[in-house]
Amino acid sequence: MVDTNDVFTDKSLVKEDVTAVSTDTPWYKDDSMIWILVGSVVAAVLVLVAIVILFVVCRRRRRKKSWDLGWNDTDCILESKSAPISRNCSPKLEKRKSFPDALADTRGKMVRSLTLASVPSFTLPPERVQPQNGHERSCSLTAMQYQQHLIGHLEPELYRGLSFSDDSSLCLPPSEYGRLWFSVLYDAAVEQLNVNLVKVRELPGRGRNNAPRDPFVKIFLLPDERTCRISKVRKKTLSPMFNESFTFQVDPDSIRSKTLRFSVYDVDKRRVRHSLGHVLVNLADIDILKGDSMFKDLELTSTMCASLGDLQISSTYLPNVDKVKIVVIGARNLRQIDIDQNNSLFVKLQMIHGRKISKVKKTMLRPSTSEPVFNEPFSFSIHGKIIDTCSFELSLMTTTRTPMSHDEVYGRIVLGSFMFARGEELKHWQEMMSQPRVAITRWHQLNPVTHHD
Repeated sequence: MVDTNDVFTDKSLVKEDVTAVSTDTPWYKDDSMIWILVGSVVAAVLVLVAIVILFVVCRRRRRKKSWDLGWNDTDCILESKSAPISRNCSPKLEKRKSFPDALADTRGKMVRSLTLASVPSFTLPPERVQPQNGHERSCSLTAMQYQQHLIGHLEPELYRGLSFSDDSSLCLPPSEYGRLWFSVLYDAAVEQLNVNLVKVRELPGRGRNNAPRDPFVKIFLLPDERTCRISKVRKKTLSPMFNESFTFQVDPDSIRSKTLRFSVYDVDKRRVRHSLGHVLVNLADIDILKGDSMFKDLELTSTMCASLGDLQISSTYLPNVDKVKIVVIGARNLRQIDIDQNNSLFVKLQMIHGRKISKVKKTMLRPSTSEPVFNEPFSFSIHGKIIDTCSFELSLMTTTRTPMSHDEVYGRIVLGSFMFARGEELKHWQEMMSQPRVAITRWHQLNPVTHHD
């Protein structure tokens, strides 16, 4: 029989062995193994760093060697880094001298200037001038003598003075506003005054570019301003040629008291006429029986006319709605107006911001009279911040009731601040601004057009 105590004893031994095995430490937790692993990693890193350092050092030595070879080679020019070393060097050319005959001094430097002693002697070839005729062929003439001889034998007929009517013969000073040529001849047998309009020169151009104009001329026999003669319009020119004749029926007793007026105008693309100047000729001061051609400079205003008339307007400033209300009431004393059933009058209002036209409005057409009545209100929206930089230009216009109507500026006024207006027009503006919502009514004298549009 088996002894039970031995069995129990064997079981206890087996249990102790299992316990001993279970309590043993694994290999990766051993300190010696960890240090071995760390040491191998460090060694690998050091080897890698050493390889990199060795590679860099070798590369630098090779580059330095190539640069040393390039600098030490006296027969070649240093090449750029991008060029291959095997490329052949360009040949070294000899420096060109600015003075080939220059010599070197004792110091070995080039001498760029020579003394007169080193300049080679030379002589000019004999001058070959063809003589004037066979008698002088054996004579030797210089060039200056030959030229003087030619000048002395010029034909005087080739240099005869031109006629007085030609522009090239007139040594006249330049005209600021233009110059007009005309002739006047009176025929007492038929009591007719013949006026020949020849031409106009040196008219100012349009705008800053001096663009050409479309000028024409109106001829009046003052003091009668209702009857005039009108020339044809010349297109795109500043020196128009007219060569037109006009007749006026005048009796011999009153011919010396008459004054001839030439008014030059320009027609723009909008069919608006602009005055360019006037010429006044008192028939008592010229010889009207010869018909000689004469000229005279243009003037901006006609000195024979005292006033163009007055225009009555009313203006109101409404700051609560940022508006200016202007009422064109009427005009008076229009002495120079052409009273004709085919003519009409109207007033053009322009609101100008700085120098730019913002709005344009017109009244209805009225018959051509010396005292027309309009009574038409107009409203303009203006912000309070820019009202000091705005002005109103009111122009009294004349037009003809024909299919080819022409608008002409008779006179104008400017209503605005001190930057745009003066005199009574400035006082009117200041009074309107100081009394808002109050209508200010005044008469203003019409001014002639003195600037070129």
